[in-house]
Amino acid sequence: MSLPRLSLSCAVLVVTAALGSVSQPARSSGLGSIVQAYCLAAFQQEMEQAGKVAPAGMAAYACRCVVDRITAGTSLATARSFCRDSTARRYAL
Repeated sequence: MSLPRLSLSCAVLVVTAALGSVSQPARSSGLGSIVQAYCLAAFQQEMEQAGKVAPAGMAAYACRCVVDRITAGTSLATARSFCRDSTARRYAL
């Protein structure tokens, strides 16, 4: 599956605006799915650019963290920073 070349923050803003009238559980679920997809693509791209292979489960852990933080109301920048640090500690990077 090929994702459009939108930045994750742009995608989050578009989805947040589009889901403004949707109920909270549906909004979190819809937003979470889109953030998850973009996060996994960005994670893979970063690993490829670094010439590294991620340990099993690392991408899922990192992106689940980002989704959880964003759906809880944290900003994208804060979620990325927190989850990057948390993932690095968990996977001893």
